[in-house]
Amino acid sequence: MRPFVVLIFALSLGFCTSEPQKNPTRDPYSLETLIFLEEVLLDVWESSESREEAMSRLRYVCRTRDTDDGYLCYTWGLLEYHRGNYAASYTAFRKALEKNPNDSLYKNMLRISAEKSGNLADLKAHSRDGEVLAVFTETQKLCKENKPPESESFRFLAERGILTKETLRRGVLSDCFQRLSDVDKSQIQKEIRLSSLSYKERLYADQMKSDPFSRIWDTASYHRGETGQAVGASAGVVTANASLVTDSGIVLPQTTAKPGAPITDAWRKLKLASLSGNESQGREAIRSFLSEIQSAKRKGKLEGQLALALERAAKLLLEQDPQYVKLRSLAKEL
Repeated sequence: MRPFVVLIFALSLGFCTSEPQKNPTRDPYSLETLIFLEEVLLDVWESSESREEAMSRLRYVCRTRDTDDGYLCYTWGLLEYHRGNYAASYTAFRKALEKNPNDSLYKNMLRISAEKSGNLADLKAHSRDGEVLAVFTETQKLCKENKPPESESFRFLAERGILTKETLRRGVLSDCFQRLSDVDKSQIQKEIRLSSLSYKERLYADQMKSDPFSRIWDTASYHRGETGQAVGASAGVVTANASLVTDSGIVLPQTTAKPGAPITDAWRKLKLASLSGNESQGREAIRSFLSEIQSAKRKGKLEGQLALALERAAKLLLEQDPQYVKLRSLAKEL
């Protein structure tokens, strides 16, 4: 649970510069909204009594005062999903998607929570996109359970451009597809559109685009779940397998480094030094990290706030995370 709190702090702790507001009304990454989220998250993990009151406030703000982005509703959904309240998480993700219908991350979490909560029928009736998500999930579920596949579902997904030749050859539906009759397979393959589109890569791109920290930090590795790359000791805020159409087997080139890579590289060097306990290398890495932090602060107000959040999160990790126990003394450098 603690890694979850640590990474949330990386997103919000640095914004505590004024009194928190009960009901934020501005954009999802405004100072007001981030302060509200920090207050809610601290209460969620404080005690069972404060947790329920905080969740109630978050639900209220999502339903009545969230921005068009749907970010607060999405946060509510993540917390409910983490607690195992899948029906509530489905409600929250659906509300988030109503506010921002084009967000692939919201769509994927709605799909996952719909399956967990038994709301696939509701999702199917919700919209055209909801029908596609529900049919894909139902088909995937049948395949995982080794139940007879439905050719109509494959044809439906093929007609809507969800299936590609590569997904049928190497994806999670490939074994299931092979159990269809030759006639059905031939008809489905005729509907396949030639496409090099990777839904997984599109999801990553959407995640990075909506992540404010992409301005100063290489967020690609974080959203891909690659180990040893992010600030925290583990990969992620509450999440699930976030592939919209799962792995298709397509091998893609590595993502180019983002403008925030210097800060990321400096922290990566510190993590390497922490493994060996090399204090001199760790001190050099911290100084490089702080230098890049100061450089980011000079780029603009938002960049400055984000850099401050990373700086405070870094100090918290050095002071408390077991991964950095060999370099604990260097926390005073921050």
